[in-house]
Amino acid sequence: MSRVSLSLLVPCLLLPSLLAGAGCSKNWKDEGNDPVGSDDTGTGDSDTDTGGHDSDTGTPPLTDADGDGHVTEVEGGDDCDDSDATVYPGAPELCDGQDNDCDGHSDADDDIDSDGIADCEDYCPVYAFPGAAGDGRYSDPVGTIQEAVDLAGSSGCYEARAFYGTYVENVDFDGWPVNLESLSGASSTVIDGGGITSVITFQSGETADARVYDFTITNGGGADGPGISIHDSDPTIEGNLITGNVANVATYLGGGLRLYNASPTILDNTISDNDAGYGLDENGSDGGGLDVRGGSPYIEGNLIVDNTAGDGGGLWLAYSDAIVTHNWISGNAAVDNDPDAGGQGGGINVQIGGSIETWVIANVISDNTAGMFGGGIVTYEDNASYGEARIENNTIVYNEVTDTDLGAGVCQYRRTSPTFVNNIIAYNHGVGAYSEDGIDSTFTYNLVYGNEVDYSGLTGASNISSDPRFMAASDDGDWTNDDFNVHTSSPTHDAGDPAILDADGSRSDIGAYGGSAGRW
Repeated sequence: MSRVSLSLLVPCLLLPSLLAGAGCSKNWKDEGNDPVGSDDTGTGDSDTDTGGHDSDTGTPPLTDADGDGHVTEVEGGDDCDDSDATVYPGAPELCDGQDNDCDGHSDADDDIDSDGIADCEDYCPVYAFPGAAGDGRYSDPVGTIQEAVDLAGSSGCYEARAFYGTYVENVDFDGWPVNLESLSGASSTVIDGGGITSVITFQSGETADARVYDFTITNGGGADGPGISIHDSDPTIEGNLITGNVANVATYLGGGLRLYNASPTILDNTISDNDAGYGLDENGSDGGGLDVRGGSPYIEGNLIVDNTAGDGGGLWLAYSDAIVTHNWISGNAAVDNDPDAGGQGGGINVQIGGSIETWVIANVISDNTAGMFGGGIVTYEDNASYGEARIENNTIVYNEVTDTDLGAGVCQYRRTSPTFVNNIIAYNHGVGAYSEDGIDSTFTYNLVYGNEVDYSGLTGASNISSDPRFMAASDDGDWTNDDFNVHTSSPTHDAGDPAILDADGSRSDIGAYGGSAGRW
């Protein structure tokens, strides 16, 4: 039996004392575990007579004395111990000295994780299952993820695994470099924060070795990263569904994730339907998907969609040397109650650049909405002590601002000096490219086409105006049916800044699938 299938059986078969609390059916033995028929008689026919005999032959049913759905060996079946319901072919091995799965040897020989240590003696990785009360072994898991993380950390194991189920708790990694993974994937393994505070917290200098992989992280609350809060730490957040988290106290920072003076790796997650103060006060209602202040985080390959905030519906970036690349950022919204600010950056708000440079490269930014500034992306404020933003090789389409004409696609505002190069800025509902201060010298080699108004406040240099010829894109408000790859006849090919090369060494293409970041 595979590792995954074992994990699916653990709660009901390895932990019979937890059946009532774990939501397992008391009739699990009738759910696909009877190989000879649904009547539990040992035949494939229905038992319809009143004498307990087979209606076709009149013979008595075969014996399944322990009710585990397997017939005793002495009657030609495969149950090697018909007096014990935990023993039958395919059963998980318990650490009880018996041959539970009838394979001819006992649990002492089993080594599920193939680390050379028998499972009965192996306390690494540490396993968790909701409500259990064990010691952390595969066959005897602890009951919470917090226990698993703490035990894995304090023992020096640094590996923790979670069986499927919903864990209602708030987890703090406490500085441990623990690699935490689910066994059954995000759809089956949920960490529910109870709507009170952050679901997961890193605040003790955790390194990249501290990792959270393949969970649903939901129902977080508080004011500081309801989903995941990362302060002065650099963990790895990979392959998770981070959804339904709401900042709900005082200031509202980072619905999905809040990164403060942190340089984590945020890789291949779906960050959706989180909220950081949508429609509330402009000062502090930031980053529906992610709120980033300081540090040098690496944010790649994420689906950042349908998040809401006062500013930065998808991402809010300030004082950060973040690299934001290969993300799909769509359907996010930024609206607040400040009549002078009104919502900045539906997709991305670069509030102030990093100490060196905030780098937004090779992303799709589509179908986002802002109340006032930058439906797709805005660079909003400068600071003489900090750098600027470089916006390179993105595809920025179908975005809008609802209350002004200040950049449905992209917006430069308040003395910022960003570089916009090699971007497709097309079909936005309003001004495609707006500049308050005029940034012609740094707005170059973009394709600007099909917006309600293409330019306001700038013209730029070496830009082109032509249909980008997307493979399959429609302005229907549904980003899920869009394909922003371009046809071979697209004018974007080899039309970018000649100083930037594609992965094949040729002059860069314009848009998210060309340039120095290469194709996805």
